[in-house]
Amino acid sequence: MLSDTGDIVLQVQLVDGEDQALTAYAALPLHTWIRLDIFFQVSEAKLTITEILPAGKTLESTHFFDFDQPVQFNDTSGYFVIGGCIYMQGIHGYIGPIRYYRLGSENVTNPLSPVRTLKELDRLHRHCEEMRQVTEDYLQALRQSRDISRDVCESFYGDLKRKFDRRECTQTWSWDQQRRFNLTLRLLEEHQELITGLGNSNRHLLRVSRVVYQDAVKTIAKAEESDSGLDLLSTVIQQLQVSSCWGHQHSSLLLATLHLSGLGVPVDLEQGHVYSLIGGVSDDRLALMHLGYKHMQGLDGFPKDQNTAYGYYSNIGTQTSIDCNKVQDSSQTLTEHVHLNNDDELHTQTGELGDIVQYLKHQADRGDVEAQKTLAGMLLWGSNGVEKDIPAAVMWYTRSALQMVDPSAMYDYAILLLKGTGVKKNRTLGLELLEKAANMGSVEALNGLGWYYSNIVKDGRKAFRYFELAAQNGSRDGLFNVGVYQLNGDNPDKPDRNETAAFHYFLHAAQLGHVDGAVQSALFLSTGSIQGVPRDQDKAVLLLKRVSEMNGHLGFMVKDALQTYQRGSWHEALVKYAMLAETGLGVAQHNAAHLCEVLGHSSACQWRYHNYSTYNHIPQEVGLLRMGDYYSELADVAKAIDMYSTAAVHGSAHAHTHTHTHTHTHK
Repeated sequence: MLSDTGDIVLQVQLVDGEDQALTAYAALPLHTWIRLDIFFQVSEAKLTITEILPAGKTLESTHFFDFDQPVQFNDTSGYFVIGGCIYMQGIHGYIGPIRYYRLGSENVTNPLSPVRTLKELDRLHRHCEEMRQVTEDYLQALRQSRDISRDVCESFYGDLKRKFDRRECTQTWSWDQQRRFNLTLRLLEEHQELITGLGNSNRHLLRVSRVVYQDAVKTIAKAEESDSGLDLLSTVIQQLQVSSCWGHQHSSLLLATLHLSGLGVPVDLEQGHVYSLIGGVSDDRLALMHLGYKHMQGLDGFPKDQNTAYGYYSNIGTQTSIDCNKVQDSSQTLTEHVHLNNDDELHTQTGELGDIVQYLKHQADRGDVEAQKTLAGMLLWGSNGVEKDIPAAVMWYTRSALQMVDPSAMYDYAILLLKGTGVKKNRTLGLELLEKAANMGSVEALNGLGWYYSNIVKDGRKAFRYFELAAQNGSRDGLFNVGVYQLNGDNPDKPDRNETAAFHYFLHAAQLGHVDGAVQSALFLSTGSIQGVPRDQDKAVLLLKRVSEMNGHLGFMVKDALQTYQRGSWHEALVKYAMLAETGLGVAQHNAAHLCEVLGHSSACQWRYHNYSTYNHIPQEVGLLRMGDYYSELADVAKAIDMYSTAAVHGSAHAHTHTHTHTHTHK
């Protein structure tokens, strides 16, 4: 374990069952690669700490421990975790290669690898640290220059001192810094109007970096159509590097996308890996999905490793669980799977002025409950091209529920009342609506009553009865809640904890799309720590990938890309869809490939994203067919038939024709 002062705590269990811990007062430095070697022999332990300094030199120190009693060695019990877990936080940093010797070894070989990538990562972090200091100095100078403002009353003597006192001008930055950070200073100068107030430097910097990112996306789109495209992209990459250093992690993901895909620039896997990791270490949602996907499939030079993929997907899964409870967040919407070559799907995304929404409003005004519910859902989640409008959503939920004829409408409004989402809390009316909805056959209302008695009345027995009824009738929330009761031993009839039963409830809920159910069941599958549940890392990763693609922030980005396309900015839409495609989202891969094809993009992005779309748990039909055609042209019959056959299994009518033709042609 690592303390917040950089000291290392070594905790062990002795053979008599006692736990002991000793501390190595190492005060480990920040922003440094550190190798730890730990050796155990009976009751003694040796810890060797090797700091890898920037110039390639090393600094080594050794600490010895004696626990007096033999240490318990049993690596077949429990599971092995590197970094944080549900019981303890991890560090904010990177963990390099790990080697474990069960029987000991005189010589331990475990070099830092891949060396070039990790050295570049180290260099870039140091560069960003210096850039942030230069930026802070600029902001400090700007604060001092704005001390005299219209809102501040200065004394008469202060005014005289300012006018007539001898002025001293100190040079804030060295000439070398001014040369190396010329672009940083220029961007700050150009966007001074965004750095007003200066109460919170980080918040203002994020505003500037967001504008830099948005401008960069537009410039990348123009570069494909320009004769000076490479020069434009060179400048854009430098601007994105500044934005990334300022903490805007979509800039990091865009840099990774450009370098990995070769979208307008030569492919550079090393730089792609570096910026992928920078986004991931900052817990950025899209960057975590991107890294999880690359390790899940073993793409672009990332080693195929389900354990590593699980770490990233577990993080984004937990964040998605938290995000689901923030429905009023304007930067979240539903993730809608709209294919750009499907006119019917595009027609559903025409927004407030489109035929669908106008018709729904007309029907809703006439009292049609289904129209009122549908319109309320669109406004609450910002779907179908509609902008989020919580007050309007609540109004339609109210009108549909108070007709007292539709149990699902009554349930939806009751939950808003009980939680106070967009409306003043009213537990009395909320409970009344839940009870009536349950009596009318609403399964979700049964779960809602369980939530009411569990969280408000604190009647566990009654709550569990409702949760169980909901679960028996197929409610995913009910299934999850019964699982929680089983896990915690809160079942009033069987008060013992039953992790195995809890797992099966969680898994069933996850299969119905429950985010928390997926996170919990994936944890059990990943560790294999409960009786009757074998370890299955592949299944754990797949469960988490599915629910991570329900994240509202991802949905917001998907909606933004679609609206960019609808405005006619197809090159810009391609950049946005390419970023999303790198997270493993199938519909984004399909749309990126489609735009690459119709725009005749100079890179090979069409085949890259069609190919990637075939790897998903629900592969894209068009991707399978196009890759089948691609392999046919290369005379790779086996791969072509594999693609067509997979498409046929997933219901493609066109695939049957292709498979039949190839089977007869190549007999």
